[in-house]
Amino acid sequence: MTSPIEPAHSSESLAEIDSAVISLGAEKSDLEQLMVCIEGKAVSRQQVSGLLKKAYGRLQNLRSTSADFTELAAGDAEMTGLMQQVDGAIQPGDLFSFDAALQALAVLHERCTGRDGDAEPMAGVLAMQALVAAARHDYHDAAERYCEAAMVPGLDTGLQWQYQKERALMLADLGQEFGDNSALEQAVSLLENEIPELVPPQQQAADWATTKQELGTVLGILGQRQGGTRNLENAIAAFEASLAKRDRKRHPLQWAETQNSLGNALGILGHRLGDEGMLSQSVAAFELALEHRTRDSAPQDWATTLNNLGAVLQSLGQRNKDARMLKRSVEAYKEVLQEWTRERVPLDWATTMNNLGTALRLLGEHRKGPRTLEQSVAAYNSALAERSREGMPQEWALTQNNLGAALHKLAQREENVEMFEKAIVAYENTLKEWTRERMPMAWGMTMANLGVARRTLAEQTEDVVTARKAVDELEAVSEIFRNASHAQYSELCIDQLARARKLADALSG
Repeated sequence: MTSPIEPAHSSESLAEIDSAVISLGAEKSDLEQLMVCIEGKAVSRQQVSGLLKKAYGRLQNLRSTSADFTELAAGDAEMTGLMQQVDGAIQPGDLFSFDAALQALAVLHERCTGRDGDAEPMAGVLAMQALVAAARHDYHDAAERYCEAAMVPGLDTGLQWQYQKERALMLADLGQEFGDNSALEQAVSLLENEIPELVPPQQQAADWATTKQELGTVLGILGQRQGGTRNLENAIAAFEASLAKRDRKRHPLQWAETQNSLGNALGILGHRLGDEGMLSQSVAAFELALEHRTRDSAPQDWATTLNNLGAVLQSLGQRNKDARMLKRSVEAYKEVLQEWTRERVPLDWATTMNNLGTALRLLGEHRKGPRTLEQSVAAYNSALAERSREGMPQEWALTQNNLGAALHKLAQREENVEMFEKAIVAYENTLKEWTRERMPMAWGMTMANLGVARRTLAEQTEDVVTARKAVDELEAVSEIFRNASHAQYSELCIDQLARARKLADALSG
């Protein structure tokens, strides 16, 4: 007998699989099969880890549902046999096959069609088909299957609510992962208008609160993606309504989840409006969530909320030039890294390292010595160990830009020629991805920083060639800022350009 052909994966996919084996405690063969479905989608490397985690969760849900359905079918030999086929097709190992599971489920669906009193089994089959589609990230198909399940005649309202909620979540995933705003709006309509009618708040408070929680989440995604404030304001209102019906003592983790979601929405809107009061409310919401999201009880959720808290503390610290807030932000990120290790979740680790680098850089600006800025540089370099240009070009460019800023600040403080040269290299690396054509304003900001760093280096080395390059760079940037009507940046750039020209003329003479 020949061995089954192993699915071929890229080195990056294999690295994600190995990390997920550790972080999820999953069978490698399961993750290899699930990765095949992800590799067929147009997604970034940053999305892969999250998609793999979602797919594995749905596979586990499918296995649990299949086992429950097998018990429900006991006494019916034909149905039991078909469920054994489904169950065999979704177990770890060489025989794992979503296609085989779907074939058996299709026969089972026909078996249930037209039978009186079979509302729950029929809906259950459709729900299992939806879970297969969801594990494959075919969210549109999954949403349609859940819709069919909810509409099975004779189904009780509790199951109708469950399947309609899952339908909305599939549409939300479609919108979030693949940029489909119409799917997000469809999910909002369901969660706002149709689904709450199935769970009146007086009789079904917990389910009604869950519905409001999911509504807030989808509105938050739309609000973050789109301009304006309405969706974010509505998200905050939905989370607050959910909390009003949540029983903190009976459902502490669900209550904490909603507090975390509220903190996110408040943080995003507060940052957008420059509202310090709202940012402070965001901090308070995260701190309440952490009363139940402890490292012992829910380590991943604890790390997520602590990471969110670090970001808002950083924003407040930067806005108010408050070293105390920035120090709290640094401490929060360092705690997160105890759980989000490079071995378990390499991309989350790299993102947190990048954020830690920024918090350290901002804090270092308040301290006289170089040590904090040196720690910032080290954090950015650590992040770049995972954020490669080939796999994550935009994230790589962002961290290169941040590294350039930290090196630039360190070079200014120490008047260190080598540091200026390193800062220039980091800025030049950034501009390989942040081009003038694709990202004119980001290009302009980085080019301005590059021009200033190069001018300062020319002052240190008295090198006319370097000074003239700085003039060329600042001239190009002045045009961008002037055309974009950014008066503040334009004035600063004009000042730096005049200084660079004066230096070049002096060195030429």
